[in-house]
Amino acid sequence: MDHARLLAARLNGSAPFTLVIEDFHWAHESDVQRGLIELLELAPDLNIIIAARSPLEIESNYSTYATDVHVIGHKSLQFTDAESALFHAGTALEPVSDRLNERLHHSPVLHKAARLAATEAPRNTVDLVEDIVLIITASLHEQVNAQLIHPRDSALRGFMAATVELKYFDVELAQAVVPDCPNPEAMIRQLVEDGALRSSPRNGSVRNSYPGIVSEILTAALSAEIAACREHTLTVAASMEIERGDYLPAFTYSVSKGDYRLASNIILNSGLDLPAEEPDWFTAALETIPYTQIIKYPLLSLSLGLLYNGNKSTRFKGAEYFTLALAASKGLGHNVPAHERMALNTAQIVALRLTGQFKLSAATARNSLKDRSELLLENRDQLAAFESAVLAQWAISLIHVGDFITATTALHQSVSTGQAAGARQSVFFATSLLAYRYAIDGDLATAAEFADSAQRDYVNSPGTAPYQQTPLQMTLAMIEMGNLQADKASEHLRQVISETATSEFWGRIRVIEAQIDLLRGYSGIATARLDLVMAKTEELPTLNPIDVAGLTMVRSALLLARGNATGAAAILGKASSKKTPHRIARARLSLSLNQSAEVVEILSAVTRPETSLEGLHILVLRTVARLHLQDAESLRADLEKISGAIVSLKNQWPLALLPKTELELLRSAWRELGIPEPETQLPSEAPIPDALSRITLPPREASILKTLAAVSDRAEMARLHVVSLDTIKSQLRSLYKKLDVGTREDALIVAHREHLL
Repeated sequence: MDHARLLAARLNGSAPFTLVIEDFHWAHESDVQRGLIELLELAPDLNIIIAARSPLEIESNYSTYATDVHVIGHKSLQFTDAESALFHAGTALEPVSDRLNERLHHSPVLHKAARLAATEAPRNTVDLVEDIVLIITASLHEQVNAQLIHPRDSALRGFMAATVELKYFDVELAQAVVPDCPNPEAMIRQLVEDGALRSSPRNGSVRNSYPGIVSEILTAALSAEIAACREHTLTVAASMEIERGDYLPAFTYSVSKGDYRLASNIILNSGLDLPAEEPDWFTAALETIPYTQIIKYPLLSLSLGLLYNGNKSTRFKGAEYFTLALAASKGLGHNVPAHERMALNTAQIVALRLTGQFKLSAATARNSLKDRSELLLENRDQLAAFESAVLAQWAISLIHVGDFITATTALHQSVSTGQAAGARQSVFFATSLLAYRYAIDGDLATAAEFADSAQRDYVNSPGTAPYQQTPLQMTLAMIEMGNLQADKASEHLRQVISETATSEFWGRIRVIEAQIDLLRGYSGIATARLDLVMAKTEELPTLNPIDVAGLTMVRSALLLARGNATGAAAILGKASSKKTPHRIARARLSLSLNQSAEVVEILSAVTRPETSLEGLHILVLRTVARLHLQDAESLRADLEKISGAIVSLKNQWPLALLPKTELELLRSAWRELGIPEPETQLPSEAPIPDALSRITLPPREASILKTLAAVSDRAEMARLHVVSLDTIKSQLRSLYKKLDVGTREDALIVAHREHLL
């Protein structure tokens, strides 16, 4: 209301003008409506008010380039690329509208100027976009010189020189930066009216900023004045923004004045959230830091690595900076304060993990949890947000190597520390990782509880980066897979599938994706997709041990689903035979080959499964195999355990991987003994077929079979293998006997069926 009266007083006696309200929804707030009504009553000359949803709508109908049009709203008017293309449709600028939009900072006013500039004859020696920008800049330069600099007094020149270095500022910051300015509010108002500033609400106050091209022009025109006050401006602005917790501009100002230690400390204080706020702005500031300085500060190297790692085209550049972060952290040694050592440990842990050194990363994380206790209480209070983020990063390294107990401790500490610091994104990420930890373990009931909590936190954490959302969406997909709901799992996975190119979670995403296809009966498609991915692993982040085991198991299951027991055996032959997941996959292969005694023998070597899911797989496979060898009553205890575990964990996946006859054998035993059968929604067709067989050929016979597929003449085969005709005949007889066939045609049919070629 007061603002409306002030504006009406200023309008008294002025000519009519147009008021454009940029944001339709914002303008419908009751206070705004009442203010506009009172403004109309107090200033009847204000005869047009337009509420518009789109900058394109305004620019297409009204001249915001003229001085008699005022724009209000809580955002600056900006074109999207689509609006830019529509605005320039049918003109010479249409083919370059996207590039032009980027160069003109999405400003509709400058786009209108661009259309005027495009009417001039283009220069053949200059790119069209560059030519347009040069014309607009020259025109604006003249206007700024005429309107803002020459006629103005030295106070206004000094104010502009002191504030042009700032990304944005409010009256309070302007007063601090220019303490001798008698009335900074009046200066800001004058610059806004002249078109040199744009304003918008931010964090409870109105912030102002110079449009990009205007900033460039002022920097050139006021170079001497800016040089004189630049150090003071950046120092004061960085200090004040740190005080009010606005770390991104504070980081930019500290980098601009070359205080890289302060920049590193700002990353500490921010809780590692800076890259998520405005990555382009943050990256631009980081990239101005000289290499000789980057190497001195591990957190700066780590931040660049994280930013580059998020893009497939720059991921290898990210790996270089992770290596640099390791070198920097090792070079500084242990003679540093506790809070700086915490930062060094973080740089090491993340860099080790993202360069594929998972065991060393997890070991460093364990040691770092001990070092954390050395932090002084006042340091821990100051670094609470950072500490919460760090604990979550340490926990990821521990999860990747299967140290779930230590990871759980770290994540619970991360949640409590983040809650005390009000770090909502850190709390969301840590809670999501807790859910993910239990989902990987196979305890989907507990995973669902933490996932529900994380989803509630997510509502209060807008702007959460895709990387931070990935563990939660994977967890929700795994929970649905435990319920054998492939379609629902796919919906969750679709929200993070774009992360597969750059994220360290790509292996687990591929495991879930393959399980969905397996349940749907698309094992061939899943196998082909995985084969293509695994052929290009050097282009992806290094797989962690947990996901290596998961991919081995799912690839083996996919081959069994296609009836290719030989292929499954080949996959398992390349893996470590001592790992529990490998033993489970071998046992499943043996069960499919009707080798029950071998199943029991393989699994007897597993004394302590690493996860609840592994334990359930072992219990199901071993019990089903023993049902072929002994009566159900003697296995009552194990049969009861299976039923109880499936209900308790809410995980039916081990049942889904049983051949139909084996599942029916298990169910018959439950019914015979009166054991409650867990409610399941298994697919109508079991993914793994019954009674597979495996044919193995020695290298010589495999080579003969391959030649047989291409050559029918036995004499030619003898020549190719450099043996006599009689030898070839003997080898073919042996091959036909092993394949249980009598002709070449039948041999090739069996070879294709058994995937021997």
